[in-house]
Amino acid sequence: MIRTWMALGFLAVLLASCVSGGGPVVPKVLETSQNGRFIAYDNGTVKDSSTGLLWAAGDNGGPITWEEAMKFCRDYRVGGYDDWRMPTQEELTALYNPEITNRGTYDEGCKGGYHITDLIHITCCCIWYWNGVDEVGGFFHFDTGPDGWRDQALSLHPRALPVRDPS
Repeated sequence: MIRTWMALGFLAVLLASCVSGGGPVVPKVLETSQNGRFIAYDNGTVKDSSTGLLWAAGDNGGPITWEEAMKFCRDYRVGGYDDWRMPTQEELTALYNPEITNRGTYDEGCKGGYHITDLIHITCCCIWYWNGVDEVGGFFHFDTGPDGWRDQALSLHPRALPVRDPS
């Protein structure tokens, strides 16, 4: 009889802990490092505290077409979020900082280094973007900055860097 009451008590505590928050238990996200306005978290995301945007901590890692980049960003599921998208040229421009120079793992064509926080790992200086107007875009160069953008008609294959809006 006592064992039955203990088992029922355990089940009641377990049930209460599952429903107490009104939803699933979400693990706490921990800050791993900070660099100026950027904060890296242990769930694979980096927050830009000046814009509120949440960035993937790295690009897709290999050459990708514009259409594949759109799909990659739309299907991205890191950090427990399912609302990732391709960034705009303006959002990538906000990441560009000529005072920062770091090296990615892919330096061909990017001799001057990458001018982006080292908390966001990019493997090529070129990142696809969406212009938000007519569902086409181009790519942004993190070695030459805003003046180095190209349209998607070029045959180069840059990377995808997902972003999500503040929640």
